[in-house]
Amino acid sequence: MLLRSDKINLSLFLLICVFFRTDCTVSNATKEADKIQAFVIPHSHMDVGWVYTVEASMRAYAANVYTTVVENLVSHPEKRFIAVEQEFFRLWWNNVANNTQKDNVHDLIEKGQMEFIIGGQVMNDEAVTEYSANIQQLTEGHAFIYETFGVRPQFSWHVDPFGATASMATLFSLAGFNAHLTSRIDYDKKEAMMKNKGLQFVWQSTKSFGASREIFTHVMDSYSYCVPSDLPFSNRSGFYWNGIAVFPDPPSDGIYPNMSLPVTEDNLKQYADVMVGNIKQRAAWFKTNNVLWPWGCDKQFFNATIQFKNMDKLLAYIQEASTDYGVSVKYATLGEYFEALHATNVSWDVKSDGDFVPYSSGPHEAWTGFYTSRNFLKGLARHSQSLLHAGECLFSMYTHLPNVTTTINETVALKKLKALRWASAEVQHHDGVTGTESPVVRDMYVSHLSSSADGVRDAVEEMIEGLISRNAKQEVKFKVHVLGNKNSGALQVLKDSTKPVPIIVYNPLGWSMNRTIRLNVTGKNISVKDADGKRVPAQIVPPFNKDDHYQLFFFADVPAMGYTTYFIGNGYHSNHHTHQSHVTSSIAYRKLKPTKKSKGRSNHAGKTFVAISNQCYKITVDKSTNLLESITLKESGKQMKFQNIFMEYDSHTDVANGQVSNNYIFRPKGNAQVVGQKVVLDILNGALVHEIRQSFYNLSEDKPRYMVTLRLYTIPDHYDNLICNRLEMDLKVGPLLMNKELVTRFTTSVHNGRTLYTDENAYQMMKRPPRYNVSEPIAQNYYPMVSTAFIEDVKSDIRFTALSERTHGVSSLGDGEIEIMLHRRLMNNEFEDHNFNLTLNDSSVVQPRLWLLLGNKTHLSLLQHQSRLQLENPPLVMSVDYSQEDLAARFFHSRKDMTTHAFITKWCELFNTRFSTLAADLPANVHLLTLKTPGWNYDSNHLKQIEKVKETIIRKDGIQKWKLTVNTKRLMVRFHHLYAKGEHPSMSKAVAIDAQKLLATFGKISVIDERSLTGLWSKKDLNRWKWNTNDECGSTNTPYQVEGALTGTTFTIVPQDIRTFFVEF
Repeated sequence: MLLRSDKINLSLFLLICVFFRTDCTVSNATKEADKIQAFVIPHSHMDVGWVYTVEASMRAYAANVYTTVVENLVSHPEKRFIAVEQEFFRLWWNNVANNTQKDNVHDLIEKGQMEFIIGGQVMNDEAVTEYSANIQQLTEGHAFIYETFGVRPQFSWHVDPFGATASMATLFSLAGFNAHLTSRIDYDKKEAMMKNKGLQFVWQSTKSFGASREIFTHVMDSYSYCVPSDLPFSNRSGFYWNGIAVFPDPPSDGIYPNMSLPVTEDNLKQYADVMVGNIKQRAAWFKTNNVLWPWGCDKQFFNATIQFKNMDKLLAYIQEASTDYGVSVKYATLGEYFEALHATNVSWDVKSDGDFVPYSSGPHEAWTGFYTSRNFLKGLARHSQSLLHAGECLFSMYTHLPNVTTTINETVALKKLKALRWASAEVQHHDGVTGTESPVVRDMYVSHLSSSADGVRDAVEEMIEGLISRNAKQEVKFKVHVLGNKNSGALQVLKDSTKPVPIIVYNPLGWSMNRTIRLNVTGKNISVKDADGKRVPAQIVPPFNKDDHYQLFFFADVPAMGYTTYFIGNGYHSNHHTHQSHVTSSIAYRKLKPTKKSKGRSNHAGKTFVAISNQCYKITVDKSTNLLESITLKESGKQMKFQNIFMEYDSHTDVANGQVSNNYIFRPKGNAQVVGQKVVLDILNGALVHEIRQSFYNLSEDKPRYMVTLRLYTIPDHYDNLICNRLEMDLKVGPLLMNKELVTRFTTSVHNGRTLYTDENAYQMMKRPPRYNVSEPIAQNYYPMVSTAFIEDVKSDIRFTALSERTHGVSSLGDGEIEIMLHRRLMNNEFEDHNFNLTLNDSSVVQPRLWLLLGNKTHLSLLQHQSRLQLENPPLVMSVDYSQEDLAARFFHSRKDMTTHAFITKWCELFNTRFSTLAADLPANVHLLTLKTPGWNYDSNHLKQIEKVKETIIRKDGIQKWKLTVNTKRLMVRFHHLYAKGEHPSMSKAVAIDAQKLLATFGKISVIDERSLTGLWSKKDLNRWKWNTNDECGSTNTPYQVEGALTGTTFTIVPQDIRTFFVEF
């Protein structure tokens, strides 16, 4: 994806071409050792979305890319091509390619003419994506490639994601990659690196690993993944002889817009001079004479015949004159380029800190707006990934536990899971979850995610029915319904108290825990009991708006990666009813002003206050403004300023005044302004739940534009401390006024000096010192908050942490501040000449959720990781519908005999009311990242898989049949050590895990095989390349150790490591 802001000033290049045109024709022969070797790498950048839907792209150009490329490579063994995004290739392979073409692809891959690069379903974004989603999309693409071709991608090609994270480099190394290629980093950093020949280095991207997970990294130069598009002798595009793709259908005459001049004897030297000039220009920015020349760009090679026909002449001409030019050229794959680079005796610098986020393409072009763009889509993508994780775990439990009689069609259920795998992978594209796509593509993502999520919910319902049943299906008719989706509505609890509603709560995490359950209900007189018939602490909370439903809150004690059952009824003939909330309201009609920065505690003189509190916090509100005022930490007695306000930035919208805010770029006109002149406050207090509700209005408005609920829980004895130590913040914002960018700003007495910490892909935390002397001091101090951001006062040992269930932009623009961008709505004239419809006229109402934690560093680092995972992976809550008459007729003399106690007793006899997938909880610092049945049928032994691939083609009467079978015996299990080295005194230690003890419910492990991150490599066979470095400690002689090798079924996992296994029982 290229935009106007990416275009390079070509005037300098044209001057260089003129210079090199003279230089290239000198008669002095260049020594062979000094000759530049250019690796011409044909490729097509095929966005899985962005402007056009996947279907439209397949129709207009994408299918033709592979059809014509394969045709040309078959007849010319010197030609090469790299295939990057797997989604388009898989669609071509499954729906377009005939058997001959498939056979040809096998031959091309075996000969090294076609190479799969990255191998993921998409080229995922790096800034706003969550690591488990990135792993999932990479795994799906890799599995298809390995099962179908028996090859394993070994290089990345992240040429278009908007910034580069250290976490992504680590994931590539864990996947077994030998080199990593990226492109979009800050323009000024790139210029300095080009000047100092520092575009290539060895990246030790995770401090917990050091050299053991380092990866060689190549940063594209300022031309990025394209070649010069302008020629000094022609007004047509350079080196793109097939022109520009046409939508919706290819032109019938084969004539495309802007097709470059064909190479002829008259212009051959002119073309050669320009190409050689560009190669030499690029060579000057790198340490070796090996130059990567990426021949391609967006939507190229849809007519590979005309492309190669012209380039063949050009390469032959340059190669014949290579001595005079000082340049040798050849077609190559990326692997061939890196192999040549690795063979040199060069020592490379080591990068051991930081990343390349945020990204700016120019002085006023900070790409930090997309951290928040299309907030609804960001939320949907993460919620879908969470549902996928829960569905995968349930399917593995349902199909592998020895005592479960399966009643569903496993093939159909797996197909539904695979559909959500595909949709979740698709939206991780760098113009997907980023919110930088056109509205029609946004709708495509939403449709694919929503429909496939509905399919997984259906499968979950069927699996839960099978898991809870003790052959009860034959005796009692019942149906499970997943609550919380768009079609669920409110739970109806009938006045007839003899018909309780069974509620199943499924916990997709690997620890037993207390979870807060919130359900929409139709009435107030409701009680909750557990499977022993004991009353469960619960509370009814009235709706924010009178037309909404009441909400029932209760605490559920849920086993690790398992479910439990509760019963909801209408009072249960008891004197002990569910607690009700007491509400007090007030209105403040006062012009809101930005919070003033002050030191220490808030000044309470002359003010009146109201508060909510629990065992951990007391939150105080100033009644004169109805705004937050302070927070008191109960354990230490420390009181802190704690204020929060909505604010809006006005955006630059006219290109006549310079760069504008758009889907990608955040460029405010000035400081944010406070929103609203009126705040309506409701305080709700109860025995369990305490809420502060604020509605923000302008005086001319009768409906609030922004609403926020802050919530504390008073926990019963022996309940999970995680619940007490968080302040929940539910927001409802929108629709925004046009050209506004909405933030919520917290102002505290945490003196952080504007230093912020944000997570990278929810994998590791990065320190973000304030950036001074930059052209955009607000936008260039924004960072992606995928899940976590915090500020801390080292001297006072106090930390304020914000957790989120979707990605936002975040900053600390003042001492003690965290500012989180919530929503954006923009209309500008930037893309009027592009016909791309990339404006961000987002009129949606979005409802993000934050969890806020305050306390000392050690305590909050203890809470942070499990709290984040709880927020991102809420329990699946399901109701059970059954026939009361049927139950009474079969098991009771009359309905009068079916008392609540008798009902619960009988239900527990008929149904499994509690079960855990795991025989024991995981250690608190280890997350069961993956428990899935992949379904892929490749052999774990590489040599056997190669033979298996050859056998998949059965030739009979000229027909090739491709065998596709599903392997449901093999589980993929991943463990992730959540803590970094030195992050916490006890939690940052290595942990020993016995997989057999943990998974004992599945039976005896017959096979356990440690694999690379995506499963393609057996860990014992994985020997990544080692690169010479200038590091004093030296990584040349440092082995790539596997920490805590597998012994039997036991292994030791070290901080931040991710261990992947194939397991069979």
